[in-house]
Amino acid sequence: MESRITAQGHPYAVFKRAIERGNLLVAETILRSEIPRPSLVDLLELTALIARKDPRRHPRVAARWLQRWLAAFDDATIGDVTLAVTALQELAGPHHDAALSTLRGMGRGSSTVPPSNQAF
Repeated sequence: MESRITAQGHPYAVFKRAIERGNLLVAETILRSEIPRPSLVDLLELTALIARKDPRRHPRVAARWLQRWLAAFDDATIGDVTLAVTALQELAGPHHDAALSTLRGMGRGSSTVPPSNQAF
């Protein structure tokens, strides 16, 4: 897929701005249509935004992120998985910021996400 420059800038910049501003519709649209290989951290940012803006979708999206994280980190231990699951659950709770910080650290070791049929 060819990346297009919009009036608002490069698609990745538009995605990051949408995340920062809490605009779920724009973030999802740009990620699906303009960013062919989002990073694990990009997908996490979208997961965190979904936890805040559309909590009924959060469990399914969080599980999908966990699957991708496990595929990217095949040496993960049960303790790592427990931490990831707990933090993913907390994205929808009062400890959102701390959970997101933890998950960002866990996702930074992988610059790519294993191929999938859909972004989320």
